[in-house]
Parts: sequence; C-alpha cells; structure tokens
Amino acid sequence: MGLDLKNYDSLTNSEKTFLHFVLDNTELVIRSTATKIAKLCGVSKTVAINACQKIGFDGFNDLRYYLKNNNVMTEESKTLEIKNIETALFDMVEKTLSLNRLELMEKVADKILNAECVYIISRGTSKAIGSYFSHILLSLNIKCINIPDYNLLDIIAKKMNHNEVMIAISLSGETSILVQTCKTVKAYGDTLISITGFSDNTIASISDYRLFCNSGSLDTTSHDTESRLGMMAVIDYLCALIKAKKK
Repeated sequence: MGLDLKNYDSLTNSEKTFLHFVLDNTELVIRSTATKIAKLCGVSKTVAINACQKIGFDGFNDLRYYLKNNNVMTEESKTLEIKNIETALFDMVEKTLSLNRLELMEKVADKILNAECVYIISRGTSKAIGSYFSHILLSLNIKCINIPDYNLLDIIAKKMNHNEVMIAISLSGETSILVQTCKTVKAYGDTLISITGFSDNTIASISDYRLFCNSGSLDTTSHDTESRLGMMAVIDYLCALIKAKKK
C-alpha cells in the first residue's frame, strides 16, 4: 500500500487537517501514536484512522510504516500542495464576489461610465493592477489616467473637478501616500472609489463607493507577495458590467 490522494476531495475538513499535519511532520508521526497525533491536530482518533483508510492505508500503523520506509514523498507532497493552492484560489474569487453586491457594482460602473475622466492611483505590487485596469478602461473608450508617479498625486487630487472620479487601489487600505491623496480628494468634495482588502481600513472608510477583495493577508509592509487575484476579479467584474452597459 501507499499514499493515494485520489480521494482527497472526499476527506472532511478534520481529515484534511490530519493529513496536512502528517505530511508536514513525518518524523514526529513515525515516533507517535494515533491518539497523540490526533490530539496535536485537534481531531479525534476515529477521524485520524478514517483519514488513513481514505488515503490508502489499513490504519495509522500502516501509515507510520509507509512514512518510515519512504522518507522522500516529493510527488505526493507536490500533489497535495497544488490541491491546496487550487482550493485557495477558487475560495478567494468566490469570497470576493460575495463581498460586492451587484447593485453596488452597477452604481460604480455607472459612475465610471459617466465620468469626464477616471484617475487610478496605486502603489507597490498593486501598481500592476492599476495599470491593467486603466488599459481595459481605455480599450472601452473611457478616458482614464493611471498615475504611476506619486509626486503627482497631490497635484491631481487638488485639480480634479466634480465630474471626475478617482479610484484608489490598495490591498491594505493604509498606504500613507494614498491615504493622504484620498483625504485631499474628499476635502475638495470629489468622488472616491476604493478597491481594498476586506477590512475596516482608512481608505475604504472615507470612500464614496467601497469595493472589497478577499486575500490571504493584508500585510504589505515588506516583501509583498500577496495575491491580487481578488482585485482582478473585482476589476474584471466591473469592466464586464461597463462593457454590457455600453452595448
């Protein structure tokens, strides 16, 4: 017998928790009992045994024997990691869409369609998202200016008119230069739309229209590699609505 992940999707959440722990702590599992490992995972011994049987073993001892004699489980670990990534990405998009009501999305789409000009501001990793958004809007024949130079942010914020719109894109919603620009926009009474991570953040709190995305983490202070898939989902959703309305 050997590790068989073809039944992975049929595992309960508790059984998946057990399996993830086993693959991350093989040395510990080899030296432990089913009761001890189950306790460390926060599941019952029955759950542990059921999980073992679903992934191709007679029981926990059979699993231990396999781990002891197969120190390298590269392919199995890779398969599980890929499944975890796929699940996380699907969840991110699904949760993002659930955070933004269609009624609100349509109002934002209308605001963008009717604006004399749309300004997009972003920083760090989110700058790529801002560039993508502005490219799509321009392709839809909507006047749009993506502002990559933060030295221009304050100037443009003060020169906007009431028929123009600014869209702030920030995963944390707390990027200092963007927060200051957004406050200036609101001080002059202009329209502010935000696309941020789902949290009670500063930029969202002062925006006229708040769109949220789901993300694994909102910490972008250093080595920011957090996924912007949720942001892309919001933008693609908006652009699809705008395209439909233009027709």
